[in-house]
Amino acid sequence: MLANRNKNQQTADNVFFSRWKRQIQYAWQNVFNDFRQHILASLLTIIVIAISITLPTIGYLLWKNANEAAHQWYPTPNLTVYLDKSLTTAQTDELLDKIKQYPEVENINYLSRDETLDEFRLWSGFSDAIDLLDENPLPAVAIVMPKDDAKQTNILHAIQAQIIKLKGVDDVRLDDSWFTRLTALTDMVKTIVWTISILMIIAVSLVIGNSIRLAIFARRQTIVVMQLIGATEGFILRPFLYSGIFNGFVSSVVALILSEIFIFQIDAIILNVSSIFGTIFTIEGLNWDEALFIVLISTIIGWLSALVATKKYLNMTHIA
Repeated sequence: MLANRNKNQQTADNVFFSRWKRQIQYAWQNVFNDFRQHILASLLTIIVIAISITLPTIGYLLWKNANEAAHQWYPTPNLTVYLDKSLTTAQTDELLDKIKQYPEVENINYLSRDETLDEFRLWSGFSDAIDLLDENPLPAVAIVMPKDDAKQTNILHAIQAQIIKLKGVDDVRLDDSWFTRLTALTDMVKTIVWTISILMIIAVSLVIGNSIRLAIFARRQTIVVMQLIGATEGFILRPFLYSGIFNGFVSSVVALILSEIFIFQIDAIILNVSSIFGTIFTIEGLNWDEALFIVLISTIIGWLSALVATKKYLNMTHIA
């Protein structure tokens, strides 16, 4: 008895799987047949969606490479601590140990008075004039390198206020003007990219939804007949949902190809410009995880847009 029950259960599972497989094959066959029958309109729809995906993708690539160029061309923001000239070696070591204990500090580069004089003589061009001086007028300097999570304007100013209160510190300088401007610029680019991305997501949803709506109207008589013979709502919806997935997936792949073409076209120009500034910088394209994320998001948007459009227009025409 138990063996017969298991056999019947296995047979029922096989029948269900076979039926489910045939329904999926039927839905995808309808998608490909509809694409072949309206190939020009389908291609135009895919191109429009692909361009809508390409624009925020290119914006993201520009923001990504701008950050990379900023880290390559600009130095790390740091604090320059000028020490009291009267400090002894032991007092200087004690002061540096206090500064190192701050959780935001990663490293300290110490320059003695003689080393700062040599640096000034090397870069100023006044070596002959410096030799005429009776004593070294320059103090010892400690260059404080902050940690990565502390490279923010408000945190750097807070560290500056704390260090300047220490005994033996004459002054603390923070040259963060370029850092503030760079942060504002990258934040602006990021905001623009997000805004374009949101608008493009809306555009993609509308384009896919409109194409699905037209497909429903073109096949509304067939849908009525399918309902009259007992077709379920899921069976009716499945071809349209798969059409949205197909449009989103293919369009995202085309968008990735267009993005790579854009990178290839401007890479030589950027390389030429960067060589003028005495550095070598190449444009980076999308990583595999980034490309997969774009394909996944586009496919999900295609499915959701098709689901909303199909539900809406089936209900409006009283088909579902």
